[in-house]
Amino acid sequence: MKLQIIAGLCAAIIAGALAPPGARARDNEQTAAANGSAAIPDLLGPWNNANGFRLDPAPSGPKPVGDLAGYVHHERGVDAKGNDFSTNAYIGDYNSPILTPWASAILKKEAEEAIKGNDPFWAATACYPFGPTVILQPEPVIFIQQPDKVTIVYQRDHQVRHIYLNVPHSRAPKPSWYGESVGHYEGDTLVVDTIGFNLNDKTFVDRWGTPHSDELHMVERYKPGADGRTMIAEVSYDDPKAYTSKWTAIIRYRKGGGVPVEVACAESPVDPTTGMPNPIPVAAKPDF
Repeated sequence: MKLQIIAGLCAAIIAGALAPPGARARDNEQTAAANGSAAIPDLLGPWNNANGFRLDPAPSGPKPVGDLAGYVHHERGVDAKGNDFSTNAYIGDYNSPILTPWASAILKKEAEEAIKGNDPFWAATACYPFGPTVILQPEPVIFIQQPDKVTIVYQRDHQVRHIYLNVPHSRAPKPSWYGESVGHYEGDTLVVDTIGFNLNDKTFVDRWGTPHSDELHMVERYKPGADGRTMIAEVSYDDPKAYTSKWTAIIRYRKGGGVPVEVACAESPVDPTTGMPNPIPVAAKPDF
């Protein structure tokens, strides 16, 4: 049954991605009419994140967390002499002025473990949902636009988000990995407003492990470029428990490549760094 569902989803994605531009234009006209707008942007894609797992700072305002002073993260590559070099750890700046003492203490613990050579928890290596960092995953993503919602499909681990258009947030959203997302169009920009994130030690807002609380309010603004080949997402983070002020980051996308394909995470019961068994998640209380 699970494989049938996945196959059906993949078929729907491919069908949408390969639909003639004229058909997509008609769908977008219907969406625009439903949203009281003259036109909406065609966001289908596929899009590829040009930032990797990095949040670029906005032109003004507080800057995102980066490397701790004295440490510089680099990805795997080849040096000027043609020699391969491997990636190294992300060691976050727990002294960043955007962090409250609560968040700084958490990031400091993560950084100290990374400095010792212990790989801090990261969702991708343990087959967990990405939470807020799903927007940073460096694999193809598409936006399926309908009159009442936008479905964002990420290639990595079949992660899917549903953005319900022109409706308010629930009075008390049930906390979840991806939160509750509502949205609307502002001219050529899709605005996504998300609250209701889980409070746990398994999700972050960046690859350095910057924490968030269940008070996180994340707003994404997706605006395609005039060339139709690029897109910028302006993302703001507001969390009184974790951050001293609201801050904004930029993610850049390029259009191209194939539509998302099935990529399943091969979960391992053993931590690849320590060789010790991974703890089995246990719910604090039953859901029903």
